[in-house]
Amino acid sequence: MAWPIFWHRFKDEWMQKWKVVRSVIDWTIALYLVIPFSIMVPFFYRDWWNETESYLATGIPIWILLSILGIMTLGGNIRTYVLEADLLFLIEKKERFVPMKRLGFMVTMGQSLMSLVLPGALALPIFLNIYNERPFTLAVIFILLFSLKWSVLLIKKYIAGKWKKGIYILLMLAAFVLITTGRDSPLLAAMASLILFIILVVYFFKGVKGTADFQNEVEIEQSERNQYVNLVYSLSSQIEKEKGGNRGRPFILFRNSRRIFKERTAENGILELSLKAFLRNGTYLRTYIQMISITSAGILFLPLLLKWLLFGGILIFMTFWVQTIFKKLTSNRFFEVAPFDKEAEYAAANRFGKWLGTPVLIWTGTITICSTIWSVYF
Repeated sequence: MAWPIFWHRFKDEWMQKWKVVRSVIDWTIALYLVIPFSIMVPFFYRDWWNETESYLATGIPIWILLSILGIMTLGGNIRTYVLEADLLFLIEKKERFVPMKRLGFMVTMGQSLMSLVLPGALALPIFLNIYNERPFTLAVIFILLFSLKWSVLLIKKYIAGKWKKGIYILLMLAAFVLITTGRDSPLLAAMASLILFIILVVYFFKGVKGTADFQNEVEIEQSERNQYVNLVYSLSSQIEKEKGGNRGRPFILFRNSRRIFKERTAENGILELSLKAFLRNGTYLRTYIQMISITSAGILFLPLLLKWLLFGGILIFMTFWVQTIFKKLTSNRFFEVAPFDKEAEYAAANRFGKWLGTPVLIWTGTITICSTIWSVYF
């Protein structure tokens, strides 16, 4: 029977995740943060329903909301609950291996529906109170959103290569936004439901039997089992998260490592090394882009006063963040071999902040001004 094996692995995974949660949320955090927050959430959500227009700027095109809604559902993987040791024994036992993967498929179905609850609950007042959508329209959007969710899950499972996956996912997201322009059509809802049903049935009876991507399934399961640990690790400021290992030339930026500044001075040398190190570090660059993206979305959706408060807040926060990154970069052991004087470091730090802060100022400032004009005149 596959059920005992599946249940043992399912229970063991959630026990591991619960231990991670307990290690982070002790009784003081639960007493002073978790419990008060849980009590306040219903009141905030009721106010969100009653005063939706006071939280969001009016006149925002609906495709922006649909895009954000689609992005919020792109996470997750198809669960199989296979382990690396199954290659030695269980993979040959089809009567156990295939039913276990089907149980994992059913768990994925439940998790996919649950992952739509929070985005749906947040977006529902917006659709009803601001865009005045009909219940049938909302049902069609939910079906299309669920179809997008499973399309992305299948792309992650069967498409190899990060770039290919990213391109296909972006195409599916764009198709979701475009198709929802005809979301009032009963025929569209019926076709999406039929196609999704056929895909899920084919995968349930045929897709789970494949073993060619066994190693990929094992890697996915390891990632899913350790996602809470990885989350705590990524958010911990006491743990250094520099990536090691051998690296070839960068794919895009400074492949030939040419000089940025013609004049050769200590200040230009420190600044050039810091900029290249920053742009080649995936963690720093990803955080930089995420901060700009989230701030831009907040500026677009928030009311007029909060737009400018958020604009000022990101500039202040970015200033301190860039200073911290520069200190970390210049504390590298390389500079023990090639030391520099403090005056050059101070001048390079100021220019480093301008190089990274000016694009944020121009981009968020432009969005703030344009969205302000839109809110006032439209």
